Amino acid sequence: MKMVFTICLLLAISNIAASLPANQVEKSARIVNGYEIDITQVPYQATLQRRVSNGWTHSCGAVIISNRAVLSAAHCVVSYINTPSSIRVVAGTTFRLSGGTRYDVSKILSHQGYNEETLEHDIAVVGTSRNIVFSRSVAPIDIAPANLNFPAGYEALVTGFGTIASNGSASSVLLAARVNIIEQSACARAYLRVATISPGMICASGSNPPRDACQGDSGGPLVADNYLVGVVSFGEGCAHVSYPGVYTRVSEYNSWILQRVNEI
Repeated sequence: MKMVFTICLLLAISNIAASLPANQVEKSARIVNGYEIDITQVPYQATLQRRVSNGWTHSCGAVIISNRAVLSAAHCVVSYINTPSSIRVVAGTTFRLSGGTRYDVSKILSHQGYNEETLEHDIAVVGTSRNIVFSRSVAPIDIAPANLNFPAGYEALVTGFGTIASNGSASSVLLAARVNIIEQSACARAYLRVATISPGMICASGSNPPRDACQGDSGGPLVADNYLVGVVSFGEGCAHVSYPGVYTRVSEYNSWILQRVNEI
């Protein structure tokens, strides 16, 4: 099964929207039914931009975790491992394509077990060529410790600059949505025919109205109790009532992340 989330909660080459067969998972992400939020409220939010013929455009979300590294989804960056100068990190802005500070990328460390078909181990550390300057609008967030787990129903916050509907238009400003953690077995049952929900994944969604990440939000943060607990990875559509959003479970990769940050 080829998952197309390279672009609902993930590899968002954000304006690419493909028509998918019923048995495929859409590799994209954006905030659906969210609200506008200022970057000073979520200063850990960053974005990845990719080089295009006429300049730069938004590609994926990212999360500041140190003064030289951001975390994102592997599907967002794996194609740039040998050409890191093709992408850059932008931090400290509420606006999708303006403001903030730009940082060249020096190194991309994608998880060695990443599988583009299943999106298992969909996580990567991206190093910047110079120190990220912290301020009210730019600050790192603590990654979830290895033993951190939240019960089903626990509230979390997802943010991003992605589309506001599946295959819809992208938001020009940063959006947020409050979602709730979904019990692992319930998420696995929901995706039984389209994807395998592994221990390295965590699911979340909101209802009344449906809330979710979407295309262009991939690689962005899912935060609970001031910990980064998830990285937007994939979903079947966006805010689909039957399919929660799927995130890389950060607690499962705590040691891997810390080791990679030391290599930047």
